[in-house]
Amino acid sequence: MPLFESENIRNIALIGHRGCGKTTLVEAMLNTAGEVSRLGGVDSGQATTDFDEEERQRQISISPALAHVHHDKIKLNLLDTPGYAEFFAEVLPCLAAVDAALLVVDAAAGVEVHTRKVFATAREMGLPLVCVINRLDREHSNFQNSLDSIREALAGIEVAPIHLPIGVESAFSGIVDLLSNKAISGDGKSPQVAEVSAEMADEVKEARGQLIEAVAASDDELMEKFFENDTLSEEELITGLKAGVAAGSVMPVLCASALRNIGTVVIMDFLAGACPSPVEAPAWTGKSPGSDAEITRSCDSSEPFSAIVFKTLTDPYVGKLSLIRIVSGMAQTDMTVVNGASGEREKLSGLSVTQGRDLKTAGTLAAGDLGCVTKLEHTVTGDTLCEPKSLIVYEMPPIPVGMHAVAMEAVTRADQDKLSTALARLAEEDIGFSFERSQDTGELVVHGMGPLHIEVIVAKLKAKFDVDVTLAEPQVPYRETATKSVRVQGRHKKQTGGRGQFGDVWIRLDPLPRAAGYEFVNEIRGGSVPTNFIAAVQKGLQDGLAAGPLASYPVVDVRVTLDDGSSHPVDSSDIAFRLAGQIAIRKAMEEAAPVLLEPIVKVEITTPAEIMGDIISDLSGRRGHPQDQVQLGGRMVLITALVPYAEMRTYAADLRSISQGRASYTMELSHYEELPAYQADKIIAEAKAAEDEG
Repeated sequence: MPLFESENIRNIALIGHRGCGKTTLVEAMLNTAGEVSRLGGVDSGQATTDFDEEERQRQISISPALAHVHHDKIKLNLLDTPGYAEFFAEVLPCLAAVDAALLVVDAAAGVEVHTRKVFATAREMGLPLVCVINRLDREHSNFQNSLDSIREALAGIEVAPIHLPIGVESAFSGIVDLLSNKAISGDGKSPQVAEVSAEMADEVKEARGQLIEAVAASDDELMEKFFENDTLSEEELITGLKAGVAAGSVMPVLCASALRNIGTVVIMDFLAGACPSPVEAPAWTGKSPGSDAEITRSCDSSEPFSAIVFKTLTDPYVGKLSLIRIVSGMAQTDMTVVNGASGEREKLSGLSVTQGRDLKTAGTLAAGDLGCVTKLEHTVTGDTLCEPKSLIVYEMPPIPVGMHAVAMEAVTRADQDKLSTALARLAEEDIGFSFERSQDTGELVVHGMGPLHIEVIVAKLKAKFDVDVTLAEPQVPYRETATKSVRVQGRHKKQTGGRGQFGDVWIRLDPLPRAAGYEFVNEIRGGSVPTNFIAAVQKGLQDGLAAGPLASYPVVDVRVTLDDGSSHPVDSSDIAFRLAGQIAIRKAMEEAAPVLLEPIVKVEITTPAEIMGDIISDLSGRRGHPQDQVQLGGRMVLITALVPYAEMRTYAADLRSISQGRASYTMELSHYEELPAYQADKIIAEAKAAEDEG
């Protein structure tokens, strides 16, 4: 039997803006539960869930990490997620794997940009939420200001404080628990419970009354009891609060100083009692592989086994590690399973529970538990594992595309030989990172969520694979097109003794609207170009369109009509007509008043209202055109703009500088439009110079 049954498990992801103390809070819970002997700090590089060398050197969380505590016969699985926007992609599978989220807010900063983003994501995924205002011992910390910012910025949920802080800033020494109406002071390992002081009695009475009203308002039956008795019992209050959390209608707010381990044990009590177990959480819905037929699986160990992989890691000694959520059935070490999507067989080798990087063998894990397996050969983050005779695939949340792109080149030939393999390994670990060989420019382009993300990738290439690389801005994928219609002849004739070469075509070239692509029309009548040579002419046209006359960029948005030509009964051939097609299209483009097109991206920026003017001014300086501004609440604004891609290649770093890290953005290709003449002349001159040097 597993060590913990499903009903005694709580799966919780810690989410929030960078620097709010998520990792330290996990460490405090581990220390309180006796899982670690001392309170390891982020600054000292000793935190259990920041075990990657890059995390320790930079003193930030880069990857999600799994830890657990045993508290009052309950197992709390704690997923510590990164708070930097650059690593947000890794948070999404973690939220899919848990049953509740613990939103951590810095008591001095209040709700920040990424706080809003992870809150909204958790809400969209239907997760119950509990909030902790942390770092209440710090200078400028303010519980009420933080609470006000939560209420203002995080809409759509009843914010219900269940703690009040005792003392402010460095004098913060404990909390008043409004549920039990007791004062709890001291650190998590030796809390002291006392009656509420006379100085706080009125404040506590008012706050407890507001809490009772908020909980009563979330349930009709409780509201009737409240009207009858003008209050709720402690049991009714706790039961109603738990129901409100599970329904997503109420977000309790707790207090803590994780660094001083104040409030930690009360937080653990609340998470164990108020967060839903996997059994109480909604059933999971998947699909039968290759069809749209839906299948529902409950958190029941008697159901067929199924699990999702929510994080992939690489250990220098163990090899590939996969963190999994057992959705249904029971996981047993070395059992044979199948990747639901690919059909590949896998073995659950090294089934373990994890404490950061440390693994502890577990022969069996119950439905709903989180754990780790080693050496999965055909499975990556987001994949489903299941029984061979009960196939299912669970849909994972879509992963955002990395907006920050750089061109990467290996320093030496030896580095080049290792680079592709190393990048593939890193992309397997980090789902927010990707790379490709650009078909337009031939460059190796790597994509991340920001410059810090790429910095980490480069550092890991060196540390893990001994690969040195250089980075540069990627080339802009310009296009060329025609602006007027022309009709030209393409004729290829060559006589070298013996059989010659002859191909002759007439084509019309017409411009098409933007994004129309390329269109070929065959209007040959009477066999002036034999049917068997039409395909060769098309290949020749495509050869010529691959590099336009201005700067050798691909030609788009044109229609080419083949309307006449001639052939020779002996000398005509596929190659002759292919060359004739090339000659014709190149001549046509030269005469068709060609222009350069540049990619335009749609940019959405979430920013505090007070710096909106600075951001719009910066966009205008990038030849951008703001389209809309939407008030989001909490003095936040969503700006939408259209901007040339060439002006956005360093935007991640520039926006961070303008906003001091308080703004975030996304961008996607919108369309192509004609490049201004002064810009086009510069690009054409650079292309000609590069051609001459080559």
